Amino acid sequence: MIRKKSLVPFLATLALGIAFVLSPMLSAAEKPKELEGIGITEHLGSTVGISDLSFQDDQGKPVVLGNYFNKHRPVILALVYFECPNLCNLLLNGLLDSLRKLDWTTGNQFDLIAVSINPKETSQLASRKKANYLKIYNRSGAEEGWHFLTGEENQIRSLASQVGFQYRYDEKEKQYLHASALYILTPQGKISRYLYGLSFPTKDLKFSLMDAANEKIGTMVDQILLFCFHFDPNKNSYTLHMWRIVQIFMSLQVVGMGSLLYLMWKKYEKNKKVVN
Repeated sequence: MIRKKSLVPFLATLALGIAFVLSPMLSAAEKPKELEGIGITEHLGSTVGISDLSFQDDQGKPVVLGNYFNKHRPVILALVYFECPNLCNLLLNGLLDSLRKLDWTTGNQFDLIAVSINPKETSQLASRKKANYLKIYNRSGAEEGWHFLTGEENQIRSLASQVGFQYRYDEKEKQYLHASALYILTPQGKISRYLYGLSFPTKDLKFSLMDAANEKIGTMVDQILLFCFHFDPNKNSYTLHMWRIVQIFMSLQVVGMGSLLYLMWKKYEKNKKVVN
């Protein structure tokens, strides 16, 4: 529950998040002064230097970001901070809600990495935060795919720069000001998709992961669904692709007609043998 004295910074931070969800294309000249130094510049297709970025895991052990890649699994990356009183909690809670509805599980079909943008936060704090979310997620083996990391300022800034995430610390409010987004990365660390907002439709999340995995994972039904939907950057969502539906329908008609002709031919051959 948000205390009254933190209501003003909460609303200010939430307003910043909403502003970037609704107006991500604002030019620098149009940005209000409060939004200077805050935003997201998309670097779709760029590869993050995962082998050059070092952090600490929730057990305090030094790790390289690349440790969590090259497992044939896509990665959901979130840049947050664990003591954030406002936007970060809303982002992680919205993601958790989607993950609980998703029929894929972390550590199996994909990984989740949350990196703190506050260099003063500790691995002990990351561990407690991770434990709280895993308890609610409540899936066997899921802890293998959850990674809550802390690190040094230069490493955090480098990662943020590579994914296009701009943020700054507000001395007056004693908070980090930032936008709200998830970054979907391929198993090789390439930026595949940006998902903006505080809640994420399960369909969009799953299709984004499937895209990032180069369609190497998922069931046949998943692949058919992915074929029938396409990502609309204007809506930042996956929408039904009617021409692909028509293609499937026409293909089924051809298969059906071919099967019918084959059965008719078999019957004709059988009757011909009887006559002879």
